[in-house]
Amino acid sequence: MSAFIETILVIDGEFCNFSFHVARMKETSVVFFRREIVFIPDELIVPEDLREGVVKCRIIYDYVIREVEFIPYHIRKIASLKLVEDNEIVYPFKSTDRDALKRLSDRRGDRDEVLIVKQGQITDTSFSNVVFRACDGLYTPSAFLLNGTRRQRLLREGIVREREIRVADLTRYQGVFLINAMIDLSDQVYVPVERIYSS
Repeated sequence: MSAFIETILVIDGEFCNFSFHVARMKETSVVFFRREIVFIPDELIVPEDLREGVVKCRIIYDYVIREVEFIPYHIRKIASLKLVEDNEIVYPFKSTDRDALKRLSDRRGDRDEVLIVKQGQITDTSFSNVVFRACDGLYTPSAFLLNGTRRQRLLREGIVREREIRVADLTRYQGVFLINAMIDLSDQVYVPVERIYSS
């Protein structure tokens, strides 16, 4: 069985959205290992030389933490998306086995990233959830692959709403934000709808 991965945003030495990450790790370890993950406080201490600025904390775990890595982080520029279809893909837990997502990402051609379509519905990119901007608000697809921690928080706070979004619906929207643990709406990783391509 593959291990699992958790990515946590750290700003100036402080973990962000930490309770959502812990909840997901506990849920995952119970589902797959029938026990709640054990945290040892010393395992999650930010190195002194990385306590300023934006850092990615990457945790590999099963029912215990196997590896912790802290890495300076810079947001990747995404200016175009390619629609790719996979009607069988499932990725409900954040596994280290990302082969299916990598195969889809490899189909992006000269676009920056893929936007995955399952049974005609928009889901996620290969590394993020998505939030579509419409005239009447912000919407995230109900057919997500992974229920990301940032997505959960934005829904809970009422900043975004969930709805079915099909490929045929894309013209109803102005564009799409990419979000994940490291990328918030305010980071403006945004692609206008006319930059979403089918080929």
